[in-house]
Amino acid sequence: MTRFRIAGEYDVFDARRGVRWEALATGFSTQVAEELCIVASELGTNILKYGIRGELLVERQTHVHWGPGLRLTACDIGPPFFNLDQALLDGHDDKGPLDPALLAGRRGIGGGLGAVVRLTDDLEVVTTDPGKKIIVVRWLGRPRRR
Repeated sequence: MTRFRIAGEYDVFDARRGVRWEALATGFSTQVAEELCIVASELGTNILKYGIRGELLVERQTHVHWGPGLRLTACDIGPPFFNLDQALLDGHDDKGPLDPALLAGRRGIGGGLGAVVRLTDDLEVVTTDPGKKIIVVRWLGRPRRR
């Protein structure tokens, strides 16, 4: 397991570099490695925006059906999600739809967690004291989506 402390923007770049290396070493294509970098970037910047500080853990996994995979766990000390289902919708935060007139000042359009879901195969959110963990996995042999 590799740990990346996330306390500033440069830490997110370091985590992306580590995720890319681990993804390629696990057997993912360059395209999938870059998709996982997007996931790492979203999780890392969310730690900075909402979680105050935290870390991104990267570890290789093996599944009996889908083979090797990469698990990313974003841990922070920020508040829990008010409504996770809302936060996963594009154009929303955890309290509902975002006002388009206010998007320029918020450093995002509310599509990040939705992208994380689309680019990974498993998502789990665990509330901790303090903070939360967002755990995602991408498998080399992806399960069929419904």
